[in-house]
Amino acid sequence: MSDTLLKSKTVLIDRQPVVLYSALGDLSALVKNLPEDKRATITATQDTISANMQGFNFGMKVAEREPFNRITFVQTDGTPIEFQIQACFDTVDDPSDADADCKTNFHLELATHLSGMLKIMLGSKLQGVLDRLTDTIAAAAEGRTPDISMESFM
Repeated sequence: MSDTLLKSKTVLIDRQPVVLYSALGDLSALVKNLPEDKRATITATQDTISANMQGFNFGMKVAEREPFNRITFVQTDGTPIEFQIQACFDTVDDPSDADADCKTNFHLELATHLSGMLKIMLGSKLQGVLDRLTDTIAAAAEGRTPDISMESFM
């Protein structure tokens, strides 16, 4: 699909892949956990989520699930940019760590079409957003309060 492929940093989350997969696999549950003021412009079902942000409609849907390993999301109609995001849940294979089976190496992968100029202008910003989103998911998964303000992603 892409001429641009970005991979977030990998974070170690102190939760089993099944827990993270289940949480990210139901988009309506994600919205229920947002603060009230953030929910106003967001609608979601188990497989779709859409929002109006700064006059732009943005939406995505689950395109594929590989249980406890990967969830693939793609844009929905009306979203101005074609993209694919994969949430990847990798088991920790560390024989020296007795709790390794309770941990997950998590990262995001973004595939999209960007012209050369857009790639130059947006590439590092998109990388920063992916890394920040990964940190936000990790914080939420571990019970810490993530900063979900738009400013934190810019």
